[in-house]
Amino acid sequence: MPLETKPSPWRIKHPIKIVNLCFLVVFLCSTLLTWREIVVLENGWTASQENRIQSIAAALDRHLQYSVDKLQFYRAAMQHSLTSPLANKRTDAALSAFARQRQSDDWQIHPGASRGLPLNGVSDEHVRQNPLLNRDEERLQSEVLAALEFGSLLQLTDPQQDRQQRTFYTSRAGFFLSSNHPDGQENITARYHRLVSRPYFNSQTQHNNPERGVRWTHAKEATHQDDRVITASLPLDYQNQWYGVLAMDFTQGTMNNFLNEAMFRRDSGEILLLDKDFQVIATSAETLPARSGLNQRERETLTGEMSLHNEGGMRIGSRYVSWAKLNFFDGVLVRIYSLKQSLHSEFGSILLVLGLLWLLFSLMLLGSWYVIRRMVRNMYSLQEALRWRASYDSQTHLFNRGAFIERAKRVAARCQHQQMPFCVIQIDLDHFKGINDTWGHQAGDKALLHAAGIVRQALRGDDIAGRVGGEEFCIILPGTLLPDAAAIAERIRERLNSKEILVRPHTTIRISASFGISCAVLEQDYDFEHLQSVADRRLYQAKQAGRNRICSSG
Repeated sequence: MPLETKPSPWRIKHPIKIVNLCFLVVFLCSTLLTWREIVVLENGWTASQENRIQSIAAALDRHLQYSVDKLQFYRAAMQHSLTSPLANKRTDAALSAFARQRQSDDWQIHPGASRGLPLNGVSDEHVRQNPLLNRDEERLQSEVLAALEFGSLLQLTDPQQDRQQRTFYTSRAGFFLSSNHPDGQENITARYHRLVSRPYFNSQTQHNNPERGVRWTHAKEATHQDDRVITASLPLDYQNQWYGVLAMDFTQGTMNNFLNEAMFRRDSGEILLLDKDFQVIATSAETLPARSGLNQRERETLTGEMSLHNEGGMRIGSRYVSWAKLNFFDGVLVRIYSLKQSLHSEFGSILLVLGLLWLLFSLMLLGSWYVIRRMVRNMYSLQEALRWRASYDSQTHLFNRGAFIERAKRVAARCQHQQMPFCVIQIDLDHFKGINDTWGHQAGDKALLHAAGIVRQALRGDDIAGRVGGEEFCIILPGTLLPDAAAIAERIRERLNSKEILVRPHTTIRISASFGISCAVLEQDYDFEHLQSVADRRLYQAKQAGRNRICSSG
């Protein structure tokens, strides 16, 4: 089901019991208010420190996840290009230019200012000198064309407002392609040598990265000795062959700015981004600490705690240190805050405010308990009933037409904003009226439930499906191109047609469905209603062609 339909992790199953328990606990604890004030305040303060670092870590993780998703998208695009390379006059000209220049010390292929980024490379001899490199003639032309297509894609989908310094592809076959050029006057050979010599490239060998996932490395930038470059990289593999590495560079200054922007106040401590060896990668401070900003004892204490918990906080001496490990980076965010500083800033104010609020709450406790208990019960019951009825079809438990169209439009707008593809699948059960007429409406209801269950099982993370008519269903597949959408539709069709439904004792039937598919990329239109009408038209073409089939064109 889509992300926005997941229940909130903070929803409570038994609110009345929780309300009663809370009032009882607060009433009993009110006699211990003086003693408990300090404990509660300290716990609340430490929780706020941990929540702050966790929120910053979550924001950084979202940003890093976006970059990782882009790299995976680029890899999928290049793998598709390797599977089905383009063949036209432009590609023929590029291959001819490569054949003429490949023996040169360095060379460059320009596809045109509006047709992609230039492809830069070195000679065959240079490739033979490096054991990590390999120029396989059988795969070479396909890889060159795939790289040129990646350049065209990168020129369209790598906006300047992204935080990464550049996105690039480095091939083992002796060429590379980058979204921008680093400062300096390096020639192509020197730049290629620097790219394959950096840690990110060696980290993506099949020995160093057997799971073929994302790797994060950081090292000094040769053209900026005062700054480090943090690199996210992903190997390009196809048919068990390692072609090269897709990567994104982030400067240390960029990461420092991110941490500075995430700070609530300038006097609220210092945030450090550390690698697994406790070396500083980025900081919110004006100057970079020599090591990690922590002494040896603090590092040993934190190492033990971090091995047990991914996030948390603890007081070490006169400082409070909170941390949160990142999901999309092999490192940890650490926030260092002086307890003395907290006492002179918000800590004392919070103590006074909490005392007054606690006293007021205790006086109102008994009088408000009965009213709040009734209100929570009534509101919770009404809210649950209205939420479900407003969004779901009571028969199939899929989204109803209104809720589905509303969410589908939001998904379409998001895909258009992010320049992501998406597809629409329109489904109609075949001969459904005949099922009702022959076996009765109860059999028709079973057929609908059976079809809805199969549709629901076929959904991926962000896909959504709804019942948009009597026996009609619709699915929207964000981030999906037409071939993948057709494969999903075919899987649904086969499952529908392969299973029998018990309509009466000792009597079963099989059902089938017709499918129409439209794609925003192919139609060059992100309007959901238009794409649904296209899919609906193709569905009826499938009906006219004999039913129990898929139509994705025409």
